[in-house]
Amino acid sequence: FDRAQARFMASDQATEPEPEPTEDSKGRPFMSMADVESHNTQEDVWMVIHDKVYNVTKYLDDHPGGEEVLMDRAGQNATEDFEDVGHSRDARKQLDKFEVGELAPSERVGSTSKGGGGGSGEGGGAMPLILVSVLVAVVGAAYFYYSQETAAASAAAA
Repeated sequence: FDRAQARFMASDQATEPEPEPTEDSKGRPFMSMADVESHNTQEDVWMVIHDKVYNVTKYLDDHPGGEEVLMDRAGQNATEDFEDVGHSRDARKQLDKFEVGELAPSERVGSTSKGGGGGSGEGGGAMPLILVSVLVAVVGAAYFYYSQETAAASAAAA
């Protein structure tokens, strides 16, 4: 081989995609959304939250929001709903005992990491509201200050 051929072969090998892994970080086979979708009855309720799959069947009666909340997302990705409610850290920790697997990387929707990512969660939910509230307060204070300065300048000019 000459240098040109070696460089071509090296660049050709670098462009080949790596095969998708078949096991998650705990050595379990990855699951597909089709797997999850088949678990959507009162007797067998699975859902996805932050790319992890949970069997929440035994939690239906204990869920503070009622079992119908969980049944509405049975067999589906419930990440957005889970975050919209703003679950506590304790609620996020409770998820661990219901985890049965993870979605395959190719099935993950945008790799959302809201709330600390991967279901480990650090709160989430309220942060955007807090930021908007602070922004509104700063703009309001600036407007008040500007209007006082303008009124004082007008009074002094008159």
